[in-house]
Amino acid sequence: MPGAHELLDVPSGCRGYGQDETVAVTVSADNVRQMVDTTRPRFLQSAMRCTAGPAPQAHGRCDDMTVRAALHCKAPDFSRGFADLLPYAQRILHPLIHNCGHQQDVLVLGLGGGTIPTYLKESCPGTHVLAVDNNSDVVRAARDFFAYRGQALVQDLHHALADLSHKRPQSFDAVVTDVGHNIKLTRQDLQNVLKLLKPSGLVVENLSNPAYAADQLMLYKEFLGGAVSEEVSAGNHILFGRSNAAPQTIEQ
Repeated sequence: MPGAHELLDVPSGCRGYGQDETVAVTVSADNVRQMVDTTRPRFLQSAMRCTAGPAPQAHGRCDDMTVRAALHCKAPDFSRGFADLLPYAQRILHPLIHNCGHQQDVLVLGLGGGTIPTYLKESCPGTHVLAVDNNSDVVRAARDFFAYRGQALVQDLHHALADLSHKRPQSFDAVVTDVGHNIKLTRQDLQNVLKLLKPSGLVVENLSNPAYAADQLMLYKEFLGGAVSEEVSAGNHILFGRSNAAPQTIEQ
């Protein structure tokens, strides 16, 4: 089994926790971390810079204590933003950053390396974020190599929405979905999202599969006010909508 160095052709990185070989992390010479799904090596799950300094040099398994210690990220470096790394994420965050003056409760579906919730917490200190991911190893990698320190619930997003809609109705100002290539919110998911949102709550969804964009926009228009879709990069469409909202209320 090739290591991350051989698999991904980068100076440093790791691959695999336990029997799961699907999670890989790369570290570039300038300390940019990327999380990659090895079943789709060109599909980037997350990217983030760590604090300035020489990039660590190590490669092997992600659950190896020596590798984890060598590649540990003490803190994120957002001094240059991250639009060059994840342009779609910058667009997702825009309406949330716009509301930084107000305390926000945000549900993020799909953790990756935790770049979106980490940046949101650093930019809006009063914001509370709950992240959901169906893979416990993704959560481990986010904590080990991307300095993620927030809450994380390990659960399938469809079940998480159903459970949370009963336990925490009208608890969230925004629900952000950024998950796998072939996953999108269903009709039932959107019904549960509406139960979770406060009045005029924001829904944002990143679709990395452009084939879903048109149908998903129609579904958004059925459930949400002001539903719009934007193509922000090759293959990425961002959908926006609000509960109980007129079209002009979405901050662009």
